[in-house]
Amino acid sequence: MAGVGSRLVESYGLLTLVPMMIAFFTISYVFHHYYASVQKLQQKVEEVKNFNHKFLTTMAASIDARDHYTSGHSQRVAHWGREIAKQIGMSPEKVEEVYFGGILHDIGKIGIEDEILNKKGKLTPEEYDKIKQHTVIGYEIIKQAGMFHELLPAIRSHHERIDGKGYPDGLVGNEIPLIARILAISDAFDAMVADRPYRKGLPVEEALQEIRRGAGTQFDEELASYFIHVINKLPREELETIIRQNDRSQKPLQDVFR
Repeated sequence: MAGVGSRLVESYGLLTLVPMMIAFFTISYVFHHYYASVQKLQQKVEEVKNFNHKFLTTMAASIDARDHYTSGHSQRVAHWGREIAKQIGMSPEKVEEVYFGGILHDIGKIGIEDEILNKKGKLTPEEYDKIKQHTVIGYEIIKQAGMFHELLPAIRSHHERIDGKGYPDGLVGNEIPLIARILAISDAFDAMVADRPYRKGLPVEEALQEIRRGAGTQFDEELASYFIHVINKLPREELETIIRQNDRSQKPLQDVFR
């Protein structure tokens, strides 16, 4: 505008600066209010994100609370999933999706009878078939709710296997969405190290050995390698704190690493 103004003054005199100044202040006013609106919008977005985080975390806690032995399970699965996502270089937005996918991955268990969820012993084949329906139930709940659609693959497909022997759709390899392949590992690890009514949780090294054994068949081989690296680089005390997070059994430290 300064360049244009100087040329106009040279050609037509100082009066030409009047419309130039009006234009300048008009543009300045418009941009000022535009950026103020953007800041307010960003604040609203952050408020919505914070609400979503609290809402999803509360939902996960209410699901986990139905079973004494899965207390805190969803938050731990979300935590490990987020660590894998960071390790493989996903964007912050995608890392957050993985985290929330972990928070909601078991939401379908609200449709499973308490007698099955809290059974003090191994499930019968019929009961196990009902448990397996939680992936589809959760998928339908979120789909019908019309929100968090980006989390649908995490909810439906976190029990799929690389070799196609998983459920509910028998997907193979990269047919399984990345978010579901990540959460399949973190879900399996937490299930192995946690106590159950019919067995004690595995020590960390034994659980990692099972992850290694399942790499390429049950789990994505590359993601399994990243996850093992994540676990091995953590200090022992920090790892124990995460494993025992919201765990009512509070197993001794030597049991976690024995």
